[in-house]
Amino acid sequence: MPFCDAQLKGLLRLVFEDASIRTLRPLDKGLSNKNYYLEVGQQSYLLKRYSNALPTMALDAQRQLAKIGVAQSPVVYDAHTRLALFEFVTQSDEAISLSEALLTRLHTLHQFVLPEIGLLSLNAVLTEAGQVLAQSAYAAQLCSQLAQFEADICFCHNDLVRDNILATAQGPVFIDFEYAQYNDRYFDLAALCASFSLTVHQGNAMLNQYYTLADIAMPAYAQDKLKCYVQVYLLLSIGWYQQRGLEQYISPLLVQQIAWRD
Repeated sequence: MPFCDAQLKGLLRLVFEDASIRTLRPLDKGLSNKNYYLEVGQQSYLLKRYSNALPTMALDAQRQLAKIGVAQSPVVYDAHTRLALFEFVTQSDEAISLSEALLTRLHTLHQFVLPEIGLLSLNAVLTEAGQVLAQSAYAAQLCSQLAQFEADICFCHNDLVRDNILATAQGPVFIDFEYAQYNDRYFDLAALCASFSLTVHQGNAMLNQYYTLADIAMPAYAQDKLKCYVQVYLLLSIGWYQQRGLEQYISPLLVQQIAWRD
């Protein structure tokens, strides 16, 4: 039994009267938190222990989004132990792709309303990333460019790497809502561009498809705004990996950064 034996049993007692753990093994997915595959009786779960404070409000949002098929469903979570139990989502054999279904699910997520949750301050995190990477002038330039575009604030996932999108028989499902809060929708769209290694041309095509599927008029400045937000997302991602010594993830992002800055 791993480090959280007593804490895990306490968490399981919130759900099961007589918790009988059949299997508990670590998973190699996840860079920020520790993840485990758990079997209790005949049921399978994902157990997560957060490195920092439990994102209770984001988990509440995830639970509501799970009811409409957009997210993995949390079962129970405990702020004191920083443990959370989720349903185990069975993935299909098909690899996740930037499909019509995925963009439709993303628009559904963007329509979600949770007034209690906060707004991400991109200027603050951009400034921090610029300092970490010794690129403060570039970060300030991006902050200035962001201010030129009309804001389009909605509920965002804010961490749409490919590992946080699962292909299932019922369609794409989002997981890991740790950073979810209000932001400009272009941040999530930029994350998809980076996660799927899209060229500028491919990113613009995806952008047009997103607006078409959402039945929203695309602004005239949309392509310029996306280009700016992709640069923002890449700078923040590179800074995040740099701070944690995860150098192996940085090189592909630097290649994308050059392409989207031209």
